Amino acid sequence: MASGGDPNFPADLDIYPLASVSSETDARFDSTAQEGAIRTYGIAGRIWEASHAMLAYLDPFSGPTLEFDPPPFTRMSSRTRAPRTTEHPITAVELGSGTGFVAARVAGWMRPDLDLLVATDLPEVCPLLEANLHSCPAVRVRALAWGSREHASAILQELGLLPPKGRRLTHVLCSDLIYFPALLAPLLRSLLHLTSPPTTTDGGWSSPSVIISYKIRSLAKETPFWNVFGLWFEFTPVLVQTRASTSTLTDQTDQGGSWERFSPGDVADEMFVLVATRRSDSVRWTIPEEDAALLSGVGAYGTDTPKSDDQFEQLLLMGMDL
Repeated sequence: MASGGDPNFPADLDIYPLASVSSETDARFDSTAQEGAIRTYGIAGRIWEASHAMLAYLDPFSGPTLEFDPPPFTRMSSRTRAPRTTEHPITAVELGSGTGFVAARVAGWMRPDLDLLVATDLPEVCPLLEANLHSCPAVRVRALAWGSREHASAILQELGLLPPKGRRLTHVLCSDLIYFPALLAPLLRSLLHLTSPPTTTDGGWSSPSVIISYKIRSLAKETPFWNVFGLWFEFTPVLVQTRASTSTLTDQTDQGGSWERFSPGDVADEMFVLVATRRSDSVRWTIPEEDAALLSGVGAYGTDTPKSDDQFEQLLLMGMDL
């Protein structure tokens, strides 16, 4: 990871636990637990705001009142409340899992006999994840330092996500990870590692879906990520509409309110949930070795010239709506 010092203990670290209804009722993630974790693990020991946006989107029990586009992979039948009957298993990797708050909730909505969630973080943070997630049968904890091809490859190989195995990576979760400028290139590099096709493939490869929950904190520092992310990935904000009625629900979309960008909580929070997939042509492009080159757009579209994408800027200019 190309960053100076320990990224979880930046200079002048002064953070406090994030209290919420869902975290305070769980001793693993309440304010007291976060206080202790912050002392030991720094930034990784706190629950961050955009995690709640991620969980609000993925919560399968929001179905009776809210309709999402695209629908979350955790969605249950809104009529029968029955578990998903997806033919293929879900295999998800979460980057920067921290306390494991998101992983613990998502694992509860997965089928432990079929689905798998790999919670990852720096090696020194994995003991915190192991302690908080040991009772979750659908979860495995693995080390993955952003930018490390070795860590990403080891996870894919161990879990049988490379040919000739039949399982494939379906989703990558990123909750509140876009903040420090020094970490933007390593984060993008890991996303590219995880969403690149295997060196040998039968032609049936498809890009995993990348789900990002993001809270704007310092747009000037965070924009370089979006400028280059859009070169390699197609992405769209999650939209939501309120169903017109909950009395005669079916699995089809009821005629409800107008579609708008999904942003739970205070509007002033400037929160996004985005869903992305690799651009099909990008799997043939060369990923530059240098972080500065990667962030400047070198390698995208198969050329060595700097370039940028303005899709995220356009979303902001349009009032953050499509």
